[in-house]
Amino acid sequence: MHTRIFLLSLVLSAASAHAATVAVTQGNLSIDYTGMQAGLFLSSPNHFNQASSNMLTAAQVESTLAGDVSSFTGLQFGVNTGAPSSPTGRFIQDTTMTYDVSNLTGTVAGQVGLGGVDRWAYFFGGNFLMGDYSLEFSASRATGAKSGWYLENHYTFGMIAFDLANVNTVIDGDNFTLSGDLFVSPEFATNFGAFSDGSLVAGADYGNFSFTTAPEPSRALLGLAGLTGVMIRRRRKTA
Repeated sequence: MHTRIFLLSLVLSAASAHAATVAVTQGNLSIDYTGMQAGLFLSSPNHFNQASSNMLTAAQVESTLAGDVSSFTGLQFGVNTGAPSSPTGRFIQDTTMTYDVSNLTGTVAGQVGLGGVDRWAYFFGGNFLMGDYSLEFSASRATGAKSGWYLENHYTFGMIAFDLANVNTVIDGDNFTLSGDLFVSPEFATNFGAFSDGSLVAGADYGNFSFTTAPEPSRALLGLAGLTGVMIRRRRKTA
């Protein structure tokens, strides 16, 4: 009887811990670019996934080296953790994001560093590159269809590239998933709009995305699992 009460108290403690702040340690961003070609006169896509991208210098990325994926769609960006080092010319971002799923946008702090870079051929000559993104949130950017979540580019130029709009948020335990549209940010449009055909304007829909996180397992739940195992072993010995 005492054992049952003890385990029940642990379960209740774990449930209350569910509302505690957790840190992002795993996850993935998937992007389909559908407006980059026309808006910036881009072709010959080369996408470097996290594993290969994070090992390359800027000179290697910008060479004729073939990417892992030759497409504008289905592009994957993994979550960086452990303070990754940046090869020469790179600014790879680390992940520092914490949040409480009971009030996600009210408690989220820090950023998610994402591994992956895209290189396209520019119609006017040379390459156009973006990547080494960070996923961040600012309530001040939450206007109209824009959610407040955004992607900041850290490859070659540091600038907010996309506001995440029409976002659907799904909470699953301590995890969350965001999905929606990529809207051209005002910063991006101001700096590069003059070189486009006019379709690179703030709020233009340049594709869609899906981001899923898997934060650090709750210590309470891990402790519960360990104690439950101890109790089971003790009962077996008694038997």
